[in-house]
Amino acid sequence: MTFPRLGEISLTKFTSPEHVLDVLRDVEPGSTTALELQTNLDAAGQPGPLWNDLAAYEPPLVSANVTADDDHLVVDNELLRAARTDRGDRFLLVWVALCLADARLDAITREILTDADGHLDPAVINAVKLRATLDQRSEGAQGAKATSNILSLLERCQLIVPNKYGGSTVGIAQVLPTANAVRGAVALVGERLADQGFEAVPDRAVDLAVSIGVNAWLNLSVEEFRSAYEASDNVTAQSHRDTLPDSLAELDAQLRRKGQVVLQGPPGAGKTYVATEYVEWATSNRLEDSRLQAIIDGLPTNQRNVTDIATEVERRGLTCVWDIVQFHPGYDYTDFVRALVAQPQGDGVSFVPRHRIFSLICAIGEELARRGHEADLVLILDEVNRGDIPNIFGELLYALEYRGQAVATPYAIDGDASLTVPSRLRVLGTMNTADRSIAVIDYALRRRFVFLDIAATAEPINAFAFDADLTRQAALHLYSITAAALSDAPSGLQVGPSYFLATPDGSESSLQVLSARYVYEVLPLLNEYEMEGELDPGIVSGLRNDLAILNGLAQRDQVTGLVHHLSGQPWVTAVTTDGEANDDAANDGPDGP
Repeated sequence: MTFPRLGEISLTKFTSPEHVLDVLRDVEPGSTTALELQTNLDAAGQPGPLWNDLAAYEPPLVSANVTADDDHLVVDNELLRAARTDRGDRFLLVWVALCLADARLDAITREILTDADGHLDPAVINAVKLRATLDQRSEGAQGAKATSNILSLLERCQLIVPNKYGGSTVGIAQVLPTANAVRGAVALVGERLADQGFEAVPDRAVDLAVSIGVNAWLNLSVEEFRSAYEASDNVTAQSHRDTLPDSLAELDAQLRRKGQVVLQGPPGAGKTYVATEYVEWATSNRLEDSRLQAIIDGLPTNQRNVTDIATEVERRGLTCVWDIVQFHPGYDYTDFVRALVAQPQGDGVSFVPRHRIFSLICAIGEELARRGHEADLVLILDEVNRGDIPNIFGELLYALEYRGQAVATPYAIDGDASLTVPSRLRVLGTMNTADRSIAVIDYALRRRFVFLDIAATAEPINAFAFDADLTRQAALHLYSITAAALSDAPSGLQVGPSYFLATPDGSESSLQVLSARYVYEVLPLLNEYEMEGELDPGIVSGLRNDLAILNGLAQRDQVTGLVHHLSGQPWVTAVTTDGEANDDAANDGPDGP
């Protein structure tokens, strides 16, 4: 889209956003004239024709030949309103006004400084690189002075914090948030273009701004720009939790007392289910909306920092922020706490310390506490026993025990090498007691965590919403005989109820799904126990005999055999050809364990 531009800033004479805003702060719309504005800008040492670049007039300017000497009164606009009230987006709106006024700066921003998505390109935010590019384009904006002015404007208009070497910009140390300026930018662009006859269709002001690339001026993708505009008018009321369920009372009490709990139990006992149920309650039934990664993904890339994440938590009215990680043998401190991350800088890279999940959630908790926002934080550590605990936690084992005390780390972020675990952070681990790697759990970790047992019981099977009573009775039967077969084994080697919960899947009935889970998941698990010497030889073959599962058949045929066996039990009176019970088929089922 092209449109007339009555202004044209000087790329070789530096414009100071600070001095410009000082002048604009005192402008009185309807009283201040163009000449007075230009006189005040001249007195502040600002180059012309900023009087035309920053303000609109009555009567409207109809030609680029109009001068400040002509009798025109300043009309109020969004930039003037931001300057008068010292609004937080005022510096960014100066940048928007300059890009809007000058086709060269607009083109340089969209075609050189930013990538195809509209984000600033770190490799180009470099004095040497940018000057070479401008010289090559030969657009009249070449030269060291123009390069220096553009990079300085990016800094002074609060788009970036630059990396500097010897006073020269060599890269980006930090991109600054700009989403707060989106609504003001849309208003300013609409006003300035309307002055020149480019009226936006009602409810299409954002489309108009995007069509001329305003998103790139603010270091945002089109999607981020649109989302920021919608979010600026969308503040969610503070959520409130329901009453704590009795089933979670012990877990909640131990988390508040100790801060760290490990849910331990055999496979399928429901450890992750209990952890998720707790988070569901803690987040006031806003599980997905409250996940840290989802919050980060919903923010523009230049707002994915502690301060803006905390602001988004407040805006959403969240009662809890949570996330989950899974430990494994290759997981270490630089995956979990902090790490050095390669970042483009000029023609090379620099290594910058960055938060990982634990450091980030701690920093967010500290920022929320500083603001007085009482959101809890929950971090789930799935399969905690599978990780190398000393290598993953490092000095944090001390920090977990002494909440609120700063602990030194190897990496300084924003000049601070310390990390503090906030009092409202709950760390919730899960541990499979059948996993032989539990032997390597660090004693220091055991001392700092409360270990709560999640027993394998038939209760979840009784409570599950099966689609057919036949499947419920079959599930209870399988669970009962399996538990009986493992009665002499350690409690940690039981098979939990989640293996026996089944719903129809496509053309397969719930009974077929249940039988498949037993053949493909439960029996191989029991075989592992037997091969590791945890079960007496013959237990698995005994189960197979009781269930008429022939060992020599292919697994799919074993599933079919188990379906027929379960369908023919005494507690089934009639069965359809596909293995589902008729409505009158259910009598009293087998007793639970």
